[in-house]
Amino acid sequence: MPEEQPRPIGRPRDPDINERLMSAALEEYAQTGWSGFTMQRVAQRAGVGKSALYRRWADREQLLVASIESVALPLATTPDSGSLRGDLIDAATRILHHFLDPMGWATLRITVDSAVDLTTLDPFQERIIGALNSGVTQIFTRAAGRGEISSDLPVRPLVESLFGSLLIHVLSMPAHERDDARRDSTTQVEPLVDVIMRAAARHPSP
Repeated sequence: MPEEQPRPIGRPRDPDINERLMSAALEEYAQTGWSGFTMQRVAQRAGVGKSALYRRWADREQLLVASIESVALPLATTPDSGSLRGDLIDAATRILHHFLDPMGWATLRITVDSAVDLTTLDPFQERIIGALNSGVTQIFTRAAGRGEISSDLPVRPLVESLFGSLLIHVLSMPAHERDDARRDSTTQVEPLVDVIMRAAARHPSP
């Protein structure tokens, strides 16, 4: 008869602890902003001791940047659909879902707080905003390589138009329409994408 293995002492490890802690951090920041954001409050929200946070992140700055990266940086991934419109619809759909999610509001709040110097998160602009801009810029770079748009097209206004139009679209959306927007994202983003497509097409080839 095989010998029984001794049971580990204490509570079993939670394989999802990192994700749970980062979700708690984003929820806390979305509600309190930088001034009320503390390791203690995040720990309380997550139902853990502060030591669980400090074993992973040295301070609240590192915790918050890691948490924002976990939900924002996947948006910088831009699979190649083979066409500019397809790429933009894919990117716009993912950005729309991000803004419709409560976690998306945390990233929005930290973006505003960083812009008006309410936080001390120096890496945020470079590591997160820069990555998001770079990801969408890559869509236009690929399109230029395929000959769909001019290679000297000013891209930054188009990138800002994509993010800005999606944000305003969500801000102006009544609460009762948000579930429909999640279910039928393509219908929501196509008119915005087509405006950007028309703007890109008006730029003459060199």
